[in-house]
Amino acid sequence: MKVNCRSYTSDFKSHNHSTFHQLIIPHKGELELEAEQSSGIARIDQVAIITANDTHAFRGLNPNSFTVVDFDFADANYMPELNSLWDSAHNQILFPLDEGLLNLSQFTASELKDQSITSIGEQSIKLFLLALADRNNSEDNKLPEKLQKALKFIKQNHTRKLSSKDIAEQACLSISHLHALFSNYLGYSPQRFQTNLKLEHARQLVLNTKFSLTEIAHNIGYSDQSSFNRAYRNSFGTTPGTDRTLHNKV
Repeated sequence: MKVNCRSYTSDFKSHNHSTFHQLIIPHKGELELEAEQSSGIARIDQVAIITANDTHAFRGLNPNSFTVVDFDFADANYMPELNSLWDSAHNQILFPLDEGLLNLSQFTASELKDQSITSIGEQSIKLFLLALADRNNSEDNKLPEKLQKALKFIKQNHTRKLSSKDIAEQACLSISHLHALFSNYLGYSPQRFQTNLKLEHARQLVLNTKFSLTEIAHNIGYSDQSSFNRAYRNSFGTTPGTDRTLHNKV
């Protein structure tokens, strides 16, 4: 297992790793990734996992920094509990983080800031990956396959404005069947699910970056601050400005 702290240039580069899987934990900025089966942009609220032999292209967006962990086959084979995570990562390069996983990823990155593997750092990497694998294997896998496919597509593209038609086509469903699956199994619409993901992403930006609230609102698709404030309050019970102020006092 090897650790590096890296920043990436804005020029696209491409390669693969033949002997190790790679975990990329963002600190700031963004990393655009393109692989054969998946693509997206790694930000503060999601990590990237690139499996061995998967050719991928990448470039940095904005000033950026990341903790990069090379997880070699000896370590991978020692933890068979992670096999399902490596399998998922072959088709899903980005993994969104909930609040618990985000805190754990930040703790892991802080333990590795000197680019050396201590016993605590090694254990925190493994704990984070086990927690990520557990989340990945839990509720979604109890759902119908085509609904899982729709949810995966939305998660990987939650910063885009997706229509029901976009989602239905990716899941090989009619629009009416898509809405029926969401309603029957989840109790809300595909648009509501997408909005929830965007607002969770916005909250991580509010609490963990120095982007202005206007920039964050625009980044997740709100044309004005008042609409963003209303949506944020409806989801989290407070405005983004108040949430940031309280978080910074802790």
